[in-house]
Amino acid sequence: MTARRLLLSCFPAALATLLVAGLPMLAVAEIYTEQQGEITFETSWYPRDVAVAGQDEGFTHIEARPELYVETDNAALLLQPRLTGGSAGHGLADLREAHVTTRVGDLDILLGTTIIFWGKTESYNPVDIINSQDFSRGLLRNEKRGAPMLRVSWPVGPGQLDLYAIGFVPNIYPGAKLRERAGLPVKRQESFSNGAKRDDLASALRWSGYFGDIDLGISWFRGTGANPRMRVQPDGSLMPDYSRITQAGLDIQYLRGDSAFKGEVVHRSGQYNLSGVAKTYQAAVVGIEHNLYGVGGSERDLVLIAELARDSRKAAAHSGFQH
Repeated sequence: MTARRLLLSCFPAALATLLVAGLPMLAVAEIYTEQQGEITFETSWYPRDVAVAGQDEGFTHIEARPELYVETDNAALLLQPRLTGGSAGHGLADLREAHVTTRVGDLDILLGTTIIFWGKTESYNPVDIINSQDFSRGLLRNEKRGAPMLRVSWPVGPGQLDLYAIGFVPNIYPGAKLRERAGLPVKRQESFSNGAKRDDLASALRWSGYFGDIDLGISWFRGTGANPRMRVQPDGSLMPDYSRITQAGLDIQYLRGDSAFKGEVVHRSGQYNLSGVAKTYQAAVVGIEHNLYGVGGSERDLVLIAELARDSRKAAAHSGFQH
């Protein structure tokens, strides 16, 4: 294991432990703490016969999300792991949020694992590229995984510039027993090609700000992407194969009355398409969101959303949003 890979895998938990242990010794006027969490238990059963040998008819799932927040005069700590078990997927201990934030002059600094969202639209966010996905409960029940990173932010013009150094975290795919999976099981190992590697340190930046009623974001990312191709193995299983990508993106929202006009567009190179070939492409999604208040004289509101997505690769797109 390289020193950089060891640092990426260990520094969030180590940093959080050191901060918690050292808080009583800090000469601060006040320490604010907050603890909360939730535990979820689910069970499901499928009345129809399995489509693929090895799948089960029923599943159980238990999940715990404890949270600890600590704030001092000059720093804050957030710990929010996600712990899962049961028969509905792989058991998982994921540090979704485990980071320290502080402010130095005009700089806001975050160190640790966290979840980042970029984008404006509702159906599909092509600019949202930082975090990998956890599909352990099924392909339709994905959640973002925390990514280890250093983020430095400061005000630039009418907005804020964020600079990132990000460690790679692989996707987690459904187990062979689940119903919501591909026809072939996916291995828990992964491979890397097209310049990608496991200990890759991605770089990214995003400027976001407002110009009157316009909310604008401009982003750039360079590193191992979270959308691998699937390579068939001799045993009939699939292995995720990740590539190194470069993406430039823009997201915009314009507010006018009760309506919001939204759009996202990206230019990405190095991404494997549906045929497993690395191609440069462009993708966009545009739409409108309109709010109707007090429908029929009641206290109910109605939100109407219409969006259109397009991908220059058309049927060869690795996502389903190409029409």
